[in-house]
Amino acid sequence: MTRTANYVVAYEATERGREAIELGIALARLTESELRICLVLPQSTGVPAKVPASAADYEGIIAQQAQLWLDEAIQKVPADVTATTHVLWAESTSEGLIEAAQAFHSDRIVVGAARSGLLQRFSIGSVANALLHASPVPVALAPRGYRAPERISRITCAIGTRSGWQALLDSMVSISEGLDIELRFVTLVEVGAGESRPVSSDEHLLTVLDYFSEREKTEGILSTEVAEGHTVEAAVEALGWREDEIALVGSSRLASPSRIFLGTTANRMLHSLPVPLIVVPNDAA
Repeated sequence: MTRTANYVVAYEATERGREAIELGIALARLTESELRICLVLPQSTGVPAKVPASAADYEGIIAQQAQLWLDEAIQKVPADVTATTHVLWAESTSEGLIEAAQAFHSDRIVVGAARSGLLQRFSIGSVANALLHASPVPVALAPRGYRAPERISRITCAIGTRSGWQALLDSMVSISEGLDIELRFVTLVEVGAGESRPVSSDEHLLTVLDYFSEREKTEGILSTEVAEGHTVEAAVEALGWREDEIALVGSSRLASPSRIFLGTTANRMLHSLPVPLIVVPNDAA
């Protein structure tokens, strides 16, 4: 029996929680997956002095409120997407989400942006930051104000020239299998005033395209593009982005096996990226 893919969605009763659900909906529609909407509560170390209840009663009250929030959250999920809700207890939110992903055999964790981000831009909060340095599965980040499109039409894969790029391509093969969707491979190049971009960037993209074409099982159009700018941020802004698009990047080489570690380039990309970003562990397939 084939396992149905599922995604853990990090929920809280805020706009950030709603944005995570919206991205979960978009990804679930793209890959015909299910959502596990999780609200993580801190493990109690004692009952606040002003609360006239035992530890068990206090935790029960908190869990009941959390379930009410989740009941409201699932009402935001359209009928074409299957979702379940879960109240979890953990030392930290990121720890609880990782444990949930392992328990549910989830394919990725979905989180929203912190509130300090500018319009449709990212600001990584403490939970996302922890996940981007420890998660064993890909982490999908929703930009501020994100709302799910009817259909994701393009995936852009930002790929570098350093060793390990094949792991990102393998993940791209997996997520796009059987989909009728456009796939774009881009390389970001920082070019100083009066300088020209290195020819090796174009040559590398041809190597990337050959590698992917030998393995891909998608029905969409493939394209490559070199984006230039005086900074990584400027190179990202030079690319044309769609509202119904997502981006994919790999982990830094500093990442432990089967773990994520957000690299410098990916971190700088977030400052200018207007679409959701999925960060893939360094040996994910």
